[in-house]
Amino acid sequence: MSEITNPHDKFFKSTFSRLDVVQNFIEEVFPVQHRDKINLNSLKLSNSTFIDNELSEHLADLVYQAEYAGEPAMITLLFEHKSYQEDFPEWQLLRYMTNIWREEQKQKKGKKRKNSTVVIPIIIHHGKSAWKKVSMKTQFGNPHQDLLKFLPEFDYLLFSLNDFSDEQIANFKNTFLSTAAMLLKHSRDEKAKFLRLEAFLIEKIKVLDLAHENDFITTIVYYLETVSHLTAKEIIIIFTKVSINVNTIAMTAYEEIKQETTLNILKGLIQNGVSLELIAKSFGLSIQNIEEMVAKIKSSNN
Repeated sequence: MSEITNPHDKFFKSTFSRLDVVQNFIEEVFPVQHRDKINLNSLKLSNSTFIDNELSEHLADLVYQAEYAGEPAMITLLFEHKSYQEDFPEWQLLRYMTNIWREEQKQKKGKKRKNSTVVIPIIIHHGKSAWKKVSMKTQFGNPHQDLLKFLPEFDYLLFSLNDFSDEQIANFKNTFLSTAAMLLKHSRDEKAKFLRLEAFLIEKIKVLDLAHENDFITTIVYYLETVSHLTAKEIIIIFTKVSINVNTIAMTAYEEIKQETTLNILKGLIQNGVSLELIAKSFGLSIQNIEEMVAKIKSSNN
């Protein structure tokens, strides 16, 4: 599987890979009839991914195993980050579920046949438009009643962040879940509207700072820099209001971002045949500096 490059996918997976986040997510938003049957103490993140190359254009996945009413089940978190609903998302879900069951059968090959695991697919959506759930059979028009038994039919849980008020998200017990959900929901907001979240962000980042969650604070910096309409200065000001430590984290993250950007530009120039001498002159750097950067690019590719 290729590296995840979509910033929404990266942020989603960095957050929902945490067991405590998913446990709180289930507690906070799951329908009661399902929530009460899931043994949260049995919840375990699987290292497997079942997104193939075609599905990777549409979904980011995380798979958790858990007991449901005393039986094994797979809880799959699928993240849809587009601002519009694609046609036939149910087909994507069905393909994804099939990938899970096929892998299960591969693992059981040569062993006594066991039942396949029930998969609970979940869509977490934060696009601008509303997500409309439709049944599989409606996608076949109006088939004869006798043919309905030949059609696949299943359901999935849908959580659109736009359906949650900011107050509800702010009150999620888990700081990681609350922060991530709010940022994902408002990631496409214009600058003036997004800046209304400043007090919320400062409050949550203070909690993260006290818990020494420096890595997640860095992740927030990267996400804001990539998706928000804020300038670097405006983002840094927010982090400066938290603490000296958080300001240092933000400044360090920005230095890393600048270096990554420079390395990506340099890589593109080299691939297009631009000489190191011309690159050095354009960047105002020495040949030695450029050679060191080239060496870093080569080492990262190995």
